[in-house]
Amino acid sequence: ATLLLTLRNSGHYDFADLPLLSPLAPLLGLKGSIEGERALTIVRALSVAFFDEYLRGQPQPLLQDPTAAFPELYNNSG
Repeated sequence: ATLLLTLRNSGHYDFADLPLLSPLAPLLGLKGSIEGERALTIVRALSVAFFDEYLRGQPQPLLQDPTAAFPELYNNSG
């Protein structure tokens, strides 16, 4: 099954640790308005759930409805 998500109010560098390291990131337009710590929490949780389900074979409820746990996400999967 395909899962296509959008993290609202995020920018390209919100998926890295740059927003946590540089206070200039928002001023330079390198991140969205979402807090850097929150963005990384969401990315980390989804990454771990993905690998646990598809590499370890452990079903992950988070992947069934990630928007319930993280309202900042928009499900583009259809």
